Amino acid sequence: MCPVPMEKADPGSCSDAPTVTVRGEAVIRAEPDEATLWVTLTALEDAPGPALADVSLRSEALVALLDELGVVKADRSTTGVTVYEELDHTARGRRSLGHRAAARVAARLTDPELIGRLVTRATTELDAQIDGPRWEIAADNPVRLEAARKAAGDGKRKAQAYADGVGARLGPVVRLSEPDLGFSGPRRTGKLIALAASAEPMPIEAGEHEVAAAIDVTFALALT
Repeated sequence: MCPVPMEKADPGSCSDAPTVTVRGEAVIRAEPDEATLWVTLTALEDAPGPALADVSLRSEALVALLDELGVVKADRSTTGVTVYEELDHTARGRRSLGHRAAARVAARLTDPELIGRLVTRATTELDAQIDGPRWEIAADNPVRLEAARKAAGDGKRKAQAYADGVGARLGPVVRLSEPDLGFSGPRRTGKLIALAASAEPMPIEAGEHEVAAAIDVTFALALT
């Protein structure tokens, strides 16, 4: 046996010592902390100036609506403004349909009822397009640490099972590493596009979303 402290672990320093490496995993479901909703205003006119003027006017109305609903300035931002010529491709070539202007605003919200009110009023009063909500569980939410603890426990249980299977005793931890699993945020998102005017707020439900954690852990084995 040649157990090595984690901070000094070297795969080549103890190559003959038996070890077992496993991946511990855990998934916890929890209510999200907030959601992001994107509101897009567009206009198509013969020239770019009038198209942009139309969008600018409705953007001012959107700002007023967000103020009225209590969405503070720190929780909203303009994420894009575009003006371009819209073309139709036909058998005779390209045909101009006019110039389209668009402005997109992102808003962070925590109240599902408020999201529903914003969706309904933005679409009916401002002819807006809606994308979202995308729910988020905050990075400092304690549920993330709980998932990490459960993943570590899962790894130890797996390693113990392997050790039992070969008649060995589970030794100290040799190495811990968190694998790069890519995006680990909520797996469920929604997309809303208003197709018809409605006087009632759009019903929005946050539900529960998954927080996943994983850890690769190597244990030394003591053969019995």
